[in-house]
Amino acid sequence: MLPTVDATRLKLVSKPYKNRSGLWPMIVALTIGFSFSVIWFGVATWMMLQNGAEFLTWGILIVLSTVLYCVYLGIAAYKIYADSKRQYCLELTENEAFLSVVDSLREKKSTQMVLLCDVKYGEYYPYTDSSCLILHAPYADMEIPLWPLGAQAQDALDFLEGRGVHIINVQSDEKIPE
Repeated sequence: MLPTVDATRLKLVSKPYKNRSGLWPMIVALTIGFSFSVIWFGVATWMMLQNGAEFLTWGILIVLSTVLYCVYLGIAAYKIYADSKRQYCLELTENEAFLSVVDSLREKKSTQMVLLCDVKYGEYYPYTDSSCLILHAPYADMEIPLWPLGAQAQDALDFLEGRGVHIINVQSDEKIPE
């Protein structure tokens, strides 16, 4: 979706989940992880069918560690699925920043707001798959996830800098104010 922008307002809505950065590498990694788990279950079964107590012990240990690994992969897969059910909407006006998150999985909506004149500074974390901006005000620290916005994230940063918000890139040598 294209950003809604004029001289005093910017509205950005997150990209569809299938277009977000980092999704496909994570799906490939999960698929490979589950595939290797099947192989390890096969190895464990073969070991338990061999004669000898030590083969049985190693087979049980391999099964237990593989089950724990599969639980970990399952949790990661669930978190990816849960994130796919969230839509982010960032609205910046001349004086305010609003962030709305609609979670269709849990059927919840949350909204945060901060006045731009109260923002002391913003911390920008520019990492491709987890970029975010944290606006620091005396009454709240508002974390704005930029990664679901894709290339539109730069529009939000430019808009805020144009409104006098000091944004610090954490990868630079600039010190963060106390």
